[in-house]
Amino acid sequence: MDTSTTPQGFEDLVGDRQVFFQEYFNLKPLLRRGALDGRARDLVSVRQLDDIVAMQTVSPAYLRIAKDGRGVPGKAYTRTISDRGAGLTEAVVAEQVYELFRSGGTVTWNALNHFLPSARHLAEMFAATFACESEVVAFLTPAGRDGYAPHHDPVDVYVIQIEGTKDWRIWEPPAGRRAGKVSYRPEDLGAPAIETTLRAGDVLYLPYGTPHAAAAKDQVSLHLSVTVEPRRWRDLLADTVQHLLADPAFDGFPHLAEPAAPDTAATLGALSARLAGLLTGLDSAGESSRLRESGAARAGAGRPREFERLASADVLAPAALLRRSPVPLEIGPSDGARSALLVNGHRLAVPDAVAEALRALADGRAVAAARFFPGVDEARSVHVAQGLTRLGVLETADRN
Repeated sequence: MDTSTTPQGFEDLVGDRQVFFQEYFNLKPLLRRGALDGRARDLVSVRQLDDIVAMQTVSPAYLRIAKDGRGVPGKAYTRTISDRGAGLTEAVVAEQVYELFRSGGTVTWNALNHFLPSARHLAEMFAATFACESEVVAFLTPAGRDGYAPHHDPVDVYVIQIEGTKDWRIWEPPAGRRAGKVSYRPEDLGAPAIETTLRAGDVLYLPYGTPHAAAAKDQVSLHLSVTVEPRRWRDLLADTVQHLLADPAFDGFPHLAEPAAPDTAATLGALSARLAGLLTGLDSAGESSRLRESGAARAGAGRPREFERLASADVLAPAALLRRSPVPLEIGPSDGARSALLVNGHRLAVPDAVAEALRALADGRAVAAARFFPGVDEARSVHVAQGLTRLGVLETADRN
């Protein structure tokens, strides 16, 4: 997918990053008119949603329908798919989904980033910003219909209006973060703090727990909601402790049933002291980087392009520039002629000159495939480079 016209950075949605995090994030809603003017429809289209519904094996977990402010039971638009008489799984029935939509139901696609590259690009952008998982959800509402009853979500919500218009009522965010998703009666909330209409290209940010409700106007409305729940300090510290507990010293299996082994308490004390020592000696800067990188790599975001990479390796040109990939690589000692490599569970031996070439690329530099293996002819150098590219050790320098 060509993502040149889709949001390339978080700032495309919220404007100045520093202003957003100082004045709006976790504090109050933000509305940016025309933030994606002319580009919103590149993210998703009604036709693409037709294509997804038409798949004969879409799980009901990915699609839900609300009508008159309440959820429609899944059995109203699903069936059991069978093969030669054997029941396999529940799947969405397109005709029943369309009938519910025609009669006023709002159709919601969960985890659209599991289906569309453009939505995956959005999830990747939010993962890079918050170092945590995000989900892209699509809402398709018939003209003149309400969506869901007033409610709040236990996540931060970034709304992108794609097609049509939608009226929004937004109440003041709570002082503290509320758990779970809760619906309200309008009379319990009082007058909205904000009443506005979103048009294609508008972006709306709602802090965690902000009560809101939306209704389509004179035509079908399609909008995306990117939901994010940033990790709290307790989540990050739990991740850090779990990472430290990978130390083999914690691998034992204690016996805690009565009567407990006499040394159980002593061992627990010793291991607790060891963990405390590991925490005291923690490289906080390095651990912050690890937490950021692991969070940004959460499921539902990246686009590995592995098939494309393997196919390109088969036609690697001599002039193609190659560099070391992020894949962990261990280069062992030489036996005098060949050095051992360990990569992706594969063990192999390569000429010492190849091992030295890989060490030389550890600083991020690139080299032409024809010159990767010094001292041999061009064809052999390209052949060796192809093999290491297929294993994931090397990648083309223009690879994102």
